[in-house]
Amino acid sequence: MEKKNSEKVENIDLILKSTWLAVSKMYSEMAQDHDATAVQALTLLKIDPKEGTRSTNLGPKMAIEPTSLTRIIKLLEDNGYIYKEKTTNDKREVIIKLTDKGLNSRNLSKEVVVNFNKKVMDKIAPEKLEIFKEVMSDILKIANDLNQKK
Repeated sequence: MEKKNSEKVENIDLILKSTWLAVSKMYSEMAQDHDATAVQALTLLKIDPKEGTRSTNLGPKMAIEPTSLTRIIKLLEDNGYIYKEKTTNDKREVIIKLTDKGLNSRNLSKEVVVNFNKKVMDKIAPEKLEIFKEVMSDILKIANDLNQKK
């Protein structure tokens, strides 16, 4: 009797999760080598090195909850990576800016991300990467559509 492969359901979510966990572990271990966390490194990467970034714009850029972001910003500020500057127009609005220490850490984080992306691009053909991006975009759209139906 012939096996019907079409009946077998691949666990797309498991593939996504295990891949992301491996990448996340890699970034976390690299950050730990510099007494930081991957989320702190990501936060530094999302701050414009020249102009700074409005604190209200950071959360959406990172897809994390405001309470978590507040904790991360406080930690980065306490450790001398960033400082807050009030805007001239609206005193309630705060711009997060990098200190020299923060800029150095941001550059190091950027180098890690660029190196990982380069390794992936060196090992995977451009056509396959294009298909991967399209598929991931489609999966994101499906997940977002399902989230909006709740």
